[in-house]
Amino acid sequence: MQKRKKDYEESVGAVISYTPLQSMYLNSRSRKLYNTRQFLLLKSPRGDWNFVKGHRENNETDYQTLRREIQEETGIRRFSVLQYLGDVNYTFIKKSIEIEKIVKFYHVSAFNSQIIISQEHVDYAWLGYEQAKKLLTFWQSKDILERVST
Repeated sequence: MQKRKKDYEESVGAVISYTPLQSMYLNSRSRKLYNTRQFLLLKSPRGDWNFVKGHRENNETDYQTLRREIQEETGIRRFSVLQYLGDVNYTFIKKSIEIEKIVKFYHVSAFNSQIIISQEHVDYAWLGYEQAKKLLTFWQSKDILERVST
């Protein structure tokens, strides 16, 4: 039995959120401020819905990779990195080579909701938490979304 070749890839991804100012409201009983934060999902040509993510290039830091990938895939230029969410690990086969992949995810808050998607994607959606969780294709992505602090 022939042993398969193995390779390793590392990427950085972003759970991008946006909270419109008009969506914030104060609960008069509890005096708590609530918002209806929206999460950005991108649809690939294969039909899966996921977050922004991409390969690290030329010894980039996580932040440099985030900035470049977010700009390339969404057109968003102004954002704030809020928290590190953790890693997603998975394995896939590409051209008969087993690829072990790790994606480091961060929660990012965008300053506006205007999107210009790249040719890598066919659609996008800003969705509330529950809607986003239902639409995400992969269980690992759902797990990462659950780590976003409220």
